[in-house]
Amino acid sequence: MMFSKIFEKIKKSNKIAIFSHTRPDGDTIGGVLALKIALQSMGKQCDTFCDVAVSEKFFFLPQADEYQLAPQEKYDLYIAVDCGELARLGENFVYFNNKNNTINIDHHGTNDMFAGVNYVTGYASTCEIVYELLKFMKVEFNHDIALCLYIGMSTDTGNFSHSNTDKHVFECAGDLVQYGINVAELNFTLYKNTSFERTKLLGKVISRTRRYCDNKVTLIYTLLSDMQEAGAKQSDTEGFIDYATNIAGTQVGVSICQHNENSFKISMRSRGDVDVSRICGEFGGGGHKKASGCMISGFFEDVVDKVVRAISFEL
Repeated sequence: MMFSKIFEKIKKSNKIAIFSHTRPDGDTIGGVLALKIALQSMGKQCDTFCDVAVSEKFFFLPQADEYQLAPQEKYDLYIAVDCGELARLGENFVYFNNKNNTINIDHHGTNDMFAGVNYVTGYASTCEIVYELLKFMKVEFNHDIALCLYIGMSTDTGNFSHSNTDKHVFECAGDLVQYGINVAELNFTLYKNTSFERTKLLGKVISRTRRYCDNKVTLIYTLLSDMQEAGAKQSDTEGFIDYATNIAGTQVGVSICQHNENSFKISMRSRGDVDVSRICGEFGGGGHKKASGCMISGFFEDVVDKVVRAISFEL
């Protein structure tokens, strides 16, 4: 069993580095922190890494403020959590070139199996895999571990509202609640509490929503100038895509966020039979059939044309 291989590598290692993917979300952060806390309880030295700064909105999670950008020393074992491909590690991909001491734990169907040991399932969240791994390792759960895992399950299912929400994720989350999780407080912190700057930015973004392909495709976009004007950050755009996807008649929702002068982050959501992972795969990205992303370089309107054209072939 794959969990046995992972557990054996962990038992043989004293210094362990655990990685979140670049532009980290709740699932990768929650999975990494839960694993770190669990391994520390086993006497392991664990450090967590991400090539970009973790959003302060996750600093209520235990040890979330202890992330480092990159390892400064050698570790016995390197573990990637929620990374669908090697490139998702950003600048930290180099630490996975040696497959002898690397583990990849993920739930994306497009995963390229980049590590020495790869455990990939089709669960709604990677935190469900970490949950099962810790149960297999007979780790004693506590509030901190449960909180981190719950955050990952909640955020990757849109607070248990997306089409990937199934019996398994409910069973896992239901078990975690018993460790003293305040669900109402977490829902406010994650989904309702927002800054004035994000609200200003969202208003501008929504006001210029575009529709294509007989209104089957709804697109919103955020430019660097918009963020500067509102005093907002790129992390403030998280969740914007829902405002496109939720419009009646939409089969594919698209959010384009300018990353730098000529580079754009594309997020896609499908409400029908369109496989957006296949579309994003054409641009070097990937993810899930219903939710995927990629990066595209070029002038903004050219990027829009490329994205809409690629989607139109799948409708």
